[in-house]
Amino acid sequence: MTTKALIFGKLKIRFNWVIAICILLGLSGLIRLGVWQLSRAQEKIQSQESFQELSEQQATLIENVPVAGREFDALQHQNRQVELTGQYLNNNSIFLIYQTYEEQLGFEIVTPFKLSPLDLIVMVSRGWTSITSEEELARVLPNIFEEVTLQGQIYVPTEKELARTSNVENISWPLTTRYLNINELSSNFESPLFPYVIRLGVDQPGVLVRHWPAVTSDTSQNFSYALQWFSMAIALFMVSLILSSNIMALVKQKIKPL
Repeated sequence: MTTKALIFGKLKIRFNWVIAICILLGLSGLIRLGVWQLSRAQEKIQSQESFQELSEQQATLIENVPVAGREFDALQHQNRQVELTGQYLNNNSIFLIYQTYEEQLGFEIVTPFKLSPLDLIVMVSRGWTSITSEEELARVLPNIFEEVTLQGQIYVPTEKELARTSNVENISWPLTTRYLNINELSSNFESPLFPYVIRLGVDQPGVLVRHWPAVTSDTSQNFSYALQWFSMAIALFMVSLILSSNIMALVKQKIKPL
């Protein structure tokens, strides 16, 4: 391979086209990865702005919310304010164990809600309670038998949450389980289920402690990865320059004691 020397005063750089092209390709790839992570962070920031807008909009009737799949719905409906009218199915409440609030363990209570006059059931998360015994919870949980109108927010689960399963075969009510998987529960109801949980709003009939964290888009990981890729690009450039030049010799010569 033919190597040429580029001279800039005392600095000499050995230049080979094949090696230079390989280095440029490597730098290009690393920079592209960093830029891609920044673009993903920007997408998440835009999603967060959309979440905030949806949470501030006037409530939409839940029967008017189009469902088109988790990825689409996470962008279009996460935090959307909805209104639903019907009755709680008090005998079919679900107690989610190991739920925490202010460093206390308790239950999250999800009660199915039958819309009227539609043939549709919505899983309504009423919130958190500090009661630690499911027997006591079944005894003291306030039941609401009359038809009511509720307002709350749609919560679209992440892919990781959607993959969590629990054994819900041959269940007895009320159901105590670790995870809520609506698809798994569908066979236990005569009516179809709305695919996402509705988290009750403030002062709604049947609401308990609203313990859910705000739904946000985490961009810290994307910025961290972008910094890593850009740092690797800088490191590759610096190492290539050092190995192909006499920079180290010049530095040693400059700091050599007299």
